[in-house]
Amino acid sequence: MQSRFRLSGDKRFSQIHQEGRSVANNLLVVRVLPNELDYNRYGFMVSKRLGNSVTRNKVKRRLREVVRQSDLKSGWDAVFIARRGAEKANYHELQQAAQNLLRRTRLISTMLERNSPE
Repeated sequence: MQSRFRLSGDKRFSQIHQEGRSVANNLLVVRVLPNELDYNRYGFMVSKRLGNSVTRNKVKRRLREVVRQSDLKSGWDAVFIARRGAEKANYHELQQAAQNLLRRTRLISTMLERNSPE
């Protein structure tokens, strides 16, 4: 993922945490906030409680790939927070969990939305 698509800096993470909209399921929490840019930025948080660095980085790599393959609306910052159990989930389970949350936040572009008349 290119650096311009990554969230960095504690200030923006704190702002998203305080002002952003949050949805959750058993594996993930997603917080979103508009960013007034023509592209999205993403942050991934995986606690040390989930495992060692190899395990945490594996979860982050899988989540980055899910986001990369998703067709999402532009202009949003999103923070994905892994919950306990995410370290044991395979790619397909994380993909379903993330897609579910992105649908609930209405960030995902579905076929119906793309084909509907304006």
